[in-house]
Amino acid sequence: MQKFDWSDRRHPCHWNSGSGDAGFWVPDRAEIVTQFFTRYLFFALAVIYFSTLESVPPVLFSIEQLFMALGVYFALNTWFFFQALRGVTLQYIRGAMSADLVIVSLCVIHDPNLIPPSAMAFLMVLLGNGMRYGMRLFAEVLGGAILGMAVSFAFRYRMGGFEISAGDVFFGVFWVFLALYAFILMGRIEGQRSQLDYRSRFDTLTGLLNRHGLLAAADTVFNKADEGSPATVLFADLNQFKMVNDRYGHGVGDRVLAEFAQIFNESVEMGVCGRWGGDEFVAILPMRSELAMKQIFERIEARTQAWSQSNGLPMGVSLGVSYAPQDGQDLMTLLSVADIHLYQNKSLQPDEAKTQSFYRNLVDEPEAS
Repeated sequence: MQKFDWSDRRHPCHWNSGSGDAGFWVPDRAEIVTQFFTRYLFFALAVIYFSTLESVPPVLFSIEQLFMALGVYFALNTWFFFQALRGVTLQYIRGAMSADLVIVSLCVIHDPNLIPPSAMAFLMVLLGNGMRYGMRLFAEVLGGAILGMAVSFAFRYRMGGFEISAGDVFFGVFWVFLALYAFILMGRIEGQRSQLDYRSRFDTLTGLLNRHGLLAAADTVFNKADEGSPATVLFADLNQFKMVNDRYGHGVGDRVLAEFAQIFNESVEMGVCGRWGGDEFVAILPMRSELAMKQIFERIEARTQAWSQSNGLPMGVSLGVSYAPQDGQDLMTLLSVADIHLYQNKSLQPDEAKTQSFYRNLVDEPEAS
């Protein structure tokens, strides 16, 4: 079983960073079905198109052999389809794209028309694959499509008896410019999509994951939190934060939140950190012993107290912890357990730290912006 990468603090819900920084966007089930339906549609159009021909230029295959190649493509496409429904990986994406490029190249090579309409299928491959998975794979399929075009027309001119015409040159130049324009446009769309994805998952004030990002990251972690890869949840709640807001204003309150977020993030060292809402913070960590958690508690409390004293602002913190899978298998259950431990710890602190009721509904807590 693949383990969660605790060193990667980016939320892995939509973006798969399976090979370092060269990740890809993972499409949902509807997009997968749409993409493979388009492939089947291309297969059907190719069969219909070449069925109307009595023969094809015998460059590499006869028309019967070309139909056999299309049959192999259909079988490969079906296999990739079922694999994609089980889980999209970079290997399967590249395999399906390679199959697309090879079969389109064979169709262009054996197209009897002087300006082969089948060459437009390269654009289908480029847009259908590249615009789904991100710029890295878009660049790969663009390079593959240009290479496929060059090889296809080289075979046509060299072995198929075709001659270069003005129409071929215009078509080639038009295709290259259109592909490059799509690449530039996709780069801008990708940038906007990355910004939207970041804003939907990260808290703008602290730079940590927001509640949505934490919940989605937790799905990945706790799906793998078996006996071989347990996890720890740390819950932090600032004391007297409402008093800081009331006395010094929301600007100072925001500063306190931002400073504590940095302390919290640096103190846990490894894991997924986020702002749950208001003055509450959550960290999802690899399994830690009680001694290790005590050291983390002491580090957070010491740095919080030092910052409070040096800045003349009252900032204290209460902490609670829970463990997966023994305390629960989902983030909400684990937070409820950690919340109980948090208030047990808070009850040992001075009375002025007790600013909130013991009973709360975690689902209804205010969400961080």
